[in-house]
Amino acid sequence: MAEYAVLLCILLLGILFQASCERENEPWQILIQDPRSGIVYHETSVEVETVITLRYRHSVSKSPVEGTFIISESGKIKPLTTTYSSYGPGLPIDYAESYTLEDGLVTIYHEEEPRDSIRLWVSPQTEETLFINEQEYPLAALEEGHLLLDISVRNNTRDNKP
Repeated sequence: MAEYAVLLCILLLGILFQASCERENEPWQILIQDPRSGIVYHETSVEVETVITLRYRHSVSKSPVEGTFIISESGKIKPLTTTYSSYGPGLPIDYAESYTLEDGLVTIYHEEEPRDSIRLWVSPQTEETLFINEQEYPLAALEEGHLLLDISVRNNTRDNKP
C-alpha cells in the first residue's frame, strides 16, 4: 500500500511540474485597456517571440496600414515592420532604416528599441484590429466613438504572486 502512495505522490508531482513548465512557456499577458478608466477590454496569454499585428485604415490617406510587433524576452513590445501603400501623416518615411518596395507596398523594417506599450486612438472610421495568435480583436468596435487604448504586456509569474 505504501508503494501505491509513493507512486501516487510521484505522479502528482509530475503533473504539477508539467503544469509549472507550461505556465513558464507563457509568462506574459497582453492587456488591451483604457488608460484613463483602467477598464481592461481584453487579456490574453502569449509566449516570448509572439508576433502581434495591428491593422487599420489611415485617417487621412484612407489606405490600409499594417504594423507588426514581437514580444521580447523582457516582456516589451518591439516594432518590426510597418507596411502601407500610400503615405499619410504619422507613418514612417525615414528610409535611413531598411525598407522594401514590392507590389506597390512600402514595408519599413524598424530598428527601434522595444517599448512598454502601444498607445493609440481607435474609432470605427479607422477600423483598428489587433491579431494575436490567430485571434482577431476588433479594437474599433469597443466603443461607438473614439477610444484611447494601451496595449501592454504584463508578467504572469511576477504580477500574480501573493
